[in-house]
Amino acid sequence: MKNRIWVSGAMAALMMVGCSQQVDVPDAETPSVVVDATYDAFMAVANERLTVSDAAEADLTDLAAALPEIAALRWDSKSFDATSGATVFEGLSLGISTDPEFGVRFDEAKVWGLDTDLLTARLTGERLEESGLIFSRLEGTNMSYYGLPQVLNAVFEQMLAGVEEELPEGTELAFNELSSVSERVVLTGVSLRPWELTPLSPEALSWIDEDIPPEVLNYIHLGQQFIAISRSIAVETNIAFGTAGAIELLQPGAELTAEYEIGFIGVQNTRGFDFESYVVRDYSGSQVNAYSAAAMPGDVVTLSGFPAGFSLAQKESYSSATISDVRLDKLMGFFARSELPSLDEQDLISFGRWSASDYRAELNDREILTAERTYFNADQFEWFIPSDLSFGMEGATLNTGELTGFFQVLFETFLDAAAPEEMNEQDQAEIDLVREGLQNAIDLLPEHGLDTLPFDAKFNLSWDPETGPTDLNLLFDADGYGKSAFDIGITLPGYAAVQAAYESEDREAAFEEAFMNAFAFRGARLLEEDKGGYAKLFGFAHDLGKQYPQEVWGSMLANLEPEQMRAYLGTMMRMGKTAAAEEFPPAADWIEAYASYLEAGGTIEFASNPPEPITAAFIEAQNNEDPDPDMIVEILGLTVTHTK
Repeated sequence: MKNRIWVSGAMAALMMVGCSQQVDVPDAETPSVVVDATYDAFMAVANERLTVSDAAEADLTDLAAALPEIAALRWDSKSFDATSGATVFEGLSLGISTDPEFGVRFDEAKVWGLDTDLLTARLTGERLEESGLIFSRLEGTNMSYYGLPQVLNAVFEQMLAGVEEELPEGTELAFNELSSVSERVVLTGVSLRPWELTPLSPEALSWIDEDIPPEVLNYIHLGQQFIAISRSIAVETNIAFGTAGAIELLQPGAELTAEYEIGFIGVQNTRGFDFESYVVRDYSGSQVNAYSAAAMPGDVVTLSGFPAGFSLAQKESYSSATISDVRLDKLMGFFARSELPSLDEQDLISFGRWSASDYRAELNDREILTAERTYFNADQFEWFIPSDLSFGMEGATLNTGELTGFFQVLFETFLDAAAPEEMNEQDQAEIDLVREGLQNAIDLLPEHGLDTLPFDAKFNLSWDPETGPTDLNLLFDADGYGKSAFDIGITLPGYAAVQAAYESEDREAAFEEAFMNAFAFRGARLLEEDKGGYAKLFGFAHDLGKQYPQEVWGSMLANLEPEQMRAYLGTMMRMGKTAAAEEFPPAADWIEAYASYLEAGGTIEFASNPPEPITAAFIEAQNNEDPDPDMIVEILGLTVTHTK
């Protein structure tokens, strides 16, 4: 078994190139500076020209001989470049000799500093606790994978054979194509790390079900072996230029085709499932799903939710992206050893900090979304509990006109699919009216500046593991439309209380007690600012109403100018003041403030700023009290403020 594992380990070493209350937001310019600096460092490595004196010619004969029959290490020819000190292999490939065989191949691979002693020993189950260099540098051309569609199709055939009677006749699940090629790859500092693997015992699953099928445990063991293999490999620098791939997959009722191109990929300091930085430049990808059959004859909608005969084409691109500080290797080590991490392992995981620039997304050749920068930060955890999460978009534009046009096409497809072969005049007239109305609305969007929505969006969730203060912040700021912000602050149990509750005998009761002891409401705010959105929306409604004077709603909208609509909404809001004041007198002033905002614009803010945090014990005590409205306002610190 160890021999087979380390065949895969050797293969993985070569394949890694291809596998590879205030919102706290980092400065927008910092990520691009980091990307450029890291990219320059990668390029310095890629452009380095080695001239190693007194280098010896590498020999893979012993390593190839040590491989079990299931693996095959081959090359068409070998030569030695005395000037650079590199051993040059033509047609170098490493494959797994299943039926069919699959693996990775280089048209040409130049290797420096190859040392096969440790790897050969590993293949025989020896020197498992040692670390050591396999090679100092590899430069390859046209790295590609072979045999993957055939292997996966063989797996699919076995899967379908087991449920053949439950599937509709003619069900297909097969890859016609699955390819990936990188024009040039550079790896430096590829080494082995200590080997860790303790297969999960059947007894460990008995708490789930005493009759776990053997194949389930086999799949778990395969997963553990993959984890162990990946964790045993370290790579200082992993670079690929000109990577392109294609997929064509037949699935029940649909066909998926996808393509992608990546100008540059660089990964720095990989240690198993950890890496320091991952940089991508010039990415573009496309995917087309063609839905050909519904679940049952006569059904309009397929299993995907789209109508039969509809094709969904998606495109995505960005000029550069970076991921930094991903740390999952420690967690994977527990899984490889069949262990679960205790809550003493606070520094357990990090999903890193992600950022992409010049993002573009299309649906059916319609540009739907663009953004100067998108980001996602998830690098702060206590055990599995996030202490800080944030994501957002900066300089984004949602092309609402194009998005509406996409849904129009989708709507038309649904109508055509659901329409009976013969339709009476009344039904046809109603459908035509709906189509006309939708088209008229789309045509009016640009005239009122509603065809594009420029915006910035931010989300942040933070939790202090020491003392428990927790803050949620949301911000959506659309230039020319409006701004919305929501903030809430509460206090939750700190990490020590969470750990004590988790480790107690009655976990549920302990968590409830910890929550009750720690919880406090510290404040909240909801803010809305009118920056022209109401004027655009009411102007659109007014002009749309003019096109339908025969309709009651159309006549009403056509006879109300945008400013009159605002006044009308304010009047309607004030109609509830008297009734609301009878139940809760302070509400009258709040309704007036909101009505004034609807009429005149400006900013409206609903806030709660309690003089003292409101604890769970305080809330429970109020169950036996009946505070008057003024007391409630004072306790919660409630205010509603309209600013023009």
